[in-house]
Amino acid sequence: MFTYKVIKQKEIIGKAKKLGKITEWFQNPQAGVAKVADTLLTVNSNIFLINENIACCQPAFIKSIQIQGKSVNEIKATDEIEIGLKFDVNAKSGLSLYLLLEDCL
Repeated sequence: MFTYKVIKQKEIIGKAKKLGKITEWFQNPQAGVAKVADTLLTVNSNIFLINENIACCQPAFIKSIQIQGKSVNEIKATDEIEIGLKFDVNAKSGLSLYLLLEDCL
């Protein structure tokens, strides 16, 4: 819960950003579909998976990204798009994706 509060505070001051939300999650191969917008994501990026209903936060490492069924090393989205994501941790549908902005690390 402490990490959740820190991320939300950083969002208020412009040092963290909500990227989107996981809309589908598959237990096998532990990957999912997310809707994201206004972001640049790369393989090996660290993000946070947040359940805003229970104020829970979990760090995650992006292992792979797919767009339209093709693997890519990065994705730049201005408008909302659906992408496939695989993390180093298990996730679930409904989790929000947050990124700490580089100048605050």
